[in-house]
Amino acid sequence: MGDSPSELRRTLGGAARLWASPEHHAVSSEWWVALSGEKSVTYNVACCQSADADVLTDRCLQPVLDLGRPATIMLAGPGLATAQTLADLGWVTVAALPLMVLAAPSTSDDDAAVRDLSRQDLPAARELLADSYGLDPSSAAAAIPDRALDSDEMGVWGLFDLDRLVACVTTVIEDGRVVVWSMATRTESQKRGYGRRLLDSVLVRQSEAGGAGSLLQSSAAGESLYRSVGYEVVEYWQVWSRPRWVLGRA
Repeated sequence: MGDSPSELRRTLGGAARLWASPEHHAVSSEWWVALSGEKSVTYNVACCQSADADVLTDRCLQPVLDLGRPATIMLAGPGLATAQTLADLGWVTVAALPLMVLAAPSTSDDDAAVRDLSRQDLPAARELLADSYGLDPSSAAAAIPDRALDSDEMGVWGLFDLDRLVACVTTVIEDGRVVVWSMATRTESQKRGYGRRLLDSVLVRQSEAGGAGSLLQSSAAGESLYRSVGYEVVEYWQVWSRPRWVLGRA
């Protein structure tokens, strides 16, 4: 399990196999591409960590353009040096998002309100995710795919208040780390500690199953939650997109 920023970047790209279509998922030491083919820019992503503008153009930009769907290109580490190439093509920066790592989960007790979801639970989880992030149904289905229930290295988890699902998260064990994706809490149930309860419990369970530490890329809104759990920022990535793809995006 690697701890260098370049290895962590590659681990995140590998874990994007959860939601990327297999024919549009590739990971290298200098770049990765994970494209779902759906409408959401959140789930069509390329990452460049090379200072070579040709790597950016050939390995990240061209696959995104060939896809013809809204997407983002993230620049990390040495890849930040290629920003002018995107700017010259009319792309704009839309965010600076942190790559965050957790060395070990808390020792809190397991939470009885948290359980791994069944196939029958997936529609409710997708509806919750779509509501939280403004996703269309097809993108929400790509983010929480059926195949997540068919692999020992993947999981979909939910926290219930009585019989109602109020928070959910998906995970992938990649390179020995628990990679967190698509963390969401119902809009009307936010700021009540549900997200932290869910994540604490899931990380304890995944640690017992062999996951050593955790990795994620946070939204700006979620950074404080992850810091409260114990995650630390490794670095910030620049997120670029075409203006027409992100206008009106929450």
